[in-house]
Amino acid sequence: MKTSAARTFLMISLATLLVATAAPAVAAPPEGPAPEQQAQVQPPTVGGIGSLGRGTGTQGTVLPETDRIVVKFKDEISEGQKENVLAEVEETTQIEDPEIVKTTGNAEDVVESDAMLDKAEQQAVVETIEEDPAVESAEPDQIVVNALAGFAGTTPNDRYWGYQWGPRNIGAPGAWWHGTGDGVVIGIADTGQTNHPDLNGKTVRGYDFLSDLYHSRDGNGRDGNPQDMGDWSPGRASWWHGSHVAGIAAAQTNNRAGIAGVAPSARIQHARVLGADGRGYVSDIADGVMWTAGIAIPGVPKNTTPAKVVNLSEAWDATSCAPVMQNAINRMHQINVPLVVAAGNAAKSANLASPANCPGAIVVGATTSRNTITGYSNWGPMVDVVAPGGDNNAPIWSTVNTGKFSLGSPTYGDLSGTSMAAPHVAGVVAMMKERDPNLGVEAIRNTLRTTGTTVSGYRKVDAVRAARAVKPTVRGAIAQYYNARGGAAVFGAPTTGELSTGVGGVSQSFVRNGRTTKIFWSSRTGAQELKMWTGIGTRYTSLGGPGGVGIPFNRERPTATGGVYQGFVNPRTGRTVKILWSSRSGAHPIEEKTAIGQKWSRSGYETAVGYPTIAETRTPAGAYQRFINIKTGVRTQYTWTPRGGIVVSRVG
Repeated sequence: MKTSAARTFLMISLATLLVATAAPAVAAPPEGPAPEQQAQVQPPTVGGIGSLGRGTGTQGTVLPETDRIVVKFKDEISEGQKENVLAEVEETTQIEDPEIVKTTGNAEDVVESDAMLDKAEQQAVVETIEEDPAVESAEPDQIVVNALAGFAGTTPNDRYWGYQWGPRNIGAPGAWWHGTGDGVVIGIADTGQTNHPDLNGKTVRGYDFLSDLYHSRDGNGRDGNPQDMGDWSPGRASWWHGSHVAGIAAAQTNNRAGIAGVAPSARIQHARVLGADGRGYVSDIADGVMWTAGIAIPGVPKNTTPAKVVNLSEAWDATSCAPVMQNAINRMHQINVPLVVAAGNAAKSANLASPANCPGAIVVGATTSRNTITGYSNWGPMVDVVAPGGDNNAPIWSTVNTGKFSLGSPTYGDLSGTSMAAPHVAGVVAMMKERDPNLGVEAIRNTLRTTGTTVSGYRKVDAVRAARAVKPTVRGAIAQYYNARGGAAVFGAPTTGELSTGVGGVSQSFVRNGRTTKIFWSSRTGAQELKMWTGIGTRYTSLGGPGGVGIPFNRERPTATGGVYQGFVNPRTGRTVKILWSSRSGAHPIEEKTAIGQKWSRSGYETAVGYPTIAETRTPAGAYQRFINIKTGVRTQYTWTPRGGIVVSRVG
């Protein structure tokens, strides 16, 4: 445990750093931007940040002191040998009572000292540890402060879609024809989650990775509750940064309230990696992004809903990428999970900010509503794409909380920064991942860049072109069904990835000669097709699709009287419906488990009573349904009441 003196010293250092976080705009480094970016040696001033107003910016800083060292021991080293190494280091350096407090997802041990170590002491400890033959490498576990790459704006009079210029600017609504992020989880490694109606229904189980008890504000270290306790610091109220970022990426959409997410069908998973003052250990951040991607972390429960893209809207001053962070990105790269990061808000080269300077990350700069690079955005060859980040003239609106220094109520508010630009891109990546879940990180980076539009020498993400450029894949049980029944020659090419039906199972669309066929799959039904252009397929759509009817449990089949039928079931409720079609009756449903449906079945199905001409219709007294025998032309009505049962009558 740390002494109170150490805690006091840390807070004094933090207060000093907060005063000094604003940095003036600087010229490009001597090597200059990449060839494509030569026109953007230094972004034009197009707006300020808060009260600065002259294109200056803020991003996180690294404290000069830390109390932790990340050590990579050789694989064969026992716990007892590790203790011996640390005991020897304690005798010859300033480290006090060193203790292994956790193991990272890359099998690195994090060693904590009872006293803070300045830079010289850190260097001495690292050098001493690395001299031991039992050790592969060591590095200081840097403490980043105020790493939130966003800043507050002002409150307008309204809060709905009309104020969301960002998703419109990148063409998100047009991209929804190609994908909505269905079946994709977006990881948000940030300050954690809050209760919000635009987020609650789409948020899956996350985790709190803050191992610093003091700045976690919940007092219990790592646990299964990623609740944002507020990122406020002296002189600044909470921004609820993690919720704001999550809403941009994937807020609930078409619910007649609030805002729309870039990937409206994607789900959200929070890894809480920053606490008070936007502060956290880099090793905690690295563990958070890896766990969200599905990589096992010692002492942390398995992630059963891993993300296919992870957003890290943070930036701190660093001349190089910390190895513990680079190792995390490398692991994610190997399993095709991109880490989308903010370029930073210091109006300087992104090579001087982390994790933007970590190879493998997808780095995002910020644009204004006027399609120019913002005055605060970091720049240079590390920036892959740019996206709406906002400024004082047109900030970015999203989901926040009314609380200033404690939790309040759900609301909406504005922030601006490269923090806001990154989740626009993460949402687009979710659409791409829906179409091809196995799409690799470099393929994603290349697609985002080659399909983007040019803004100030950079490529601004274009949601429509990026989603459309990814060819959907066919896999699993649907692929088996597709290939066994003729593949592209029968069904055509896939136009979507697998989409959740909302009632259990998935579906995928295929088009041949302008005609769409969907192949559905659930554990209850197996794989079955539905021809969307036929009378049954058209009626299925008008009845509400999976939510109204269910999913098919057989293929369209002929009847004995010249029509066709197909059966559907809701996998969750077990409700079954048949849709029958004939040229004389059209296509209409019948529920065989209702009183009317049971009477129809007992009476001989469509060969006797005939085909339904309307759906079963409820009345205050009961229900009725009408039928026609297509051979005789006789029309019949079944009327049901709870007291009288079924009454059969001729119609017309």
